[in-house]
Amino acid sequence: MKWIRLIPLLLVSLVACQSRQTTQPTYIAFTGATILDGTGASPLTDGVLLIRQGRIVAVGTRDQVTIPENTQVRNVSGKTIIPGLINAHGHVGDVKGIEPGHYSAENVQDNLAIYARYGITTVVSLGGDKEESVALRAVRDTTSHGRARLYIAGEVINGNTPQEAVAVVDQNHTMGVDFMKIRVDDNVGTSPKMPEDVYRAVIARSHELGYKIATHMYYLDDAKKLLEAGTDLLAHSVRDLPVDDEFIRLIKERNIGYCPTLTRELSTFVYEDTAAFFTDPFFTKAYDLATISPLKDPAYQQKIQNNPVAQTYKRQLPVAMQNLKTLAAQGVPIVFGTDSGMPARFMGYFEHLEMQMMAEAGLTPQQIIESATKNAAAYMGLKEIGTLTPGYRADFLVLDADPLADIANIRKIADIYIGGTEVEAK
Repeated sequence: MKWIRLIPLLLVSLVACQSRQTTQPTYIAFTGATILDGTGASPLTDGVLLIRQGRIVAVGTRDQVTIPENTQVRNVSGKTIIPGLINAHGHVGDVKGIEPGHYSAENVQDNLAIYARYGITTVVSLGGDKEESVALRAVRDTTSHGRARLYIAGEVINGNTPQEAVAVVDQNHTMGVDFMKIRVDDNVGTSPKMPEDVYRAVIARSHELGYKIATHMYYLDDAKKLLEAGTDLLAHSVRDLPVDDEFIRLIKERNIGYCPTLTRELSTFVYEDTAAFFTDPFFTKAYDLATISPLKDPAYQQKIQNNPVAQTYKRQLPVAMQNLKTLAAQGVPIVFGTDSGMPARFMGYFEHLEMQMMAEAGLTPQQIIESATKNAAAYMGLKEIGTLTPGYRADFLVLDADPLADIANIRKIADIYIGGTEVEAK
């Protein structure tokens, strides 16, 4: 008889549970903001961004988007929404603070979390990636824990012969990577440069296996040869000479992205003195005095001042910045990247510093935003990210100020979302 008396109570409980399930919001709508969708289209004022289960459902003005029932509405009036930023040339997993040699799955996740808290929602790690990063690749969509999406290139390909270098390509392929990466550079005359027959074999094998290949280069002449050989990304600036008409013709004909990494050059000499950004609150929120202390040591600073390689990079930085301005004006696709994640190249913060330097080189905020959203996704072949497009992943930033008025306003981050999940501040 006790069971009979319990049946009505169980039925009431079941109905209440079903009622809660049917009324639980299945959509989230961000309303009232100005929306920059990353495509280069005009800003949407009084916009609505509608998401469901980590994906974008609709983007438009308030009178264009119908908000369904069971929608959680978040009023973000007065703010600006942009796509999450993509670093198409970073490094992940090896550095803790400024110290290398800490590669582990835990450190990969920690690095990706730092990137995410700075609004960098996707990172292409172009080299140095090991087995521990394979399970965290974006192809597995492991992005619900407050860390950036990850694409990897595995070992930077090298070898004395085409056969040796192609063997590394095959090893990366077996491990499971998203890109391939080679270095064609003599480090300002201090080391051997990969011969042309070797890098041509690597490019051919990478394409045979279905991979895009990024190339580290420095000299204008090498950049031209690499374009002719079929590279898919120039992963640094041309720094020795101004780009010429032949280079511009080659890169435009092949529709290849150009990744300037200006902060890479900056990092080689900026610590000859105490870097101004060490006191920037936007920097110190992630990096403390203990981390940067070795870089403030007068003996270390003197070493940088006396380093001929560092001083060469310092002299060549204006060439790199002028080349960036020239290429952007010529309509060459600029792909955002920093080479951060190496010692003293501070992941997360350097991406914002890169945007500032790109503005100083003469790019508009719109060009910079497109380089870090639409262009980075398109020219790296990244799917379903980069723009605020229905069906794409809901990776976006909510800003307190308009980045089109000043690119530095991207630092004024109110909220960060990756796959529709808010990234919590540390």
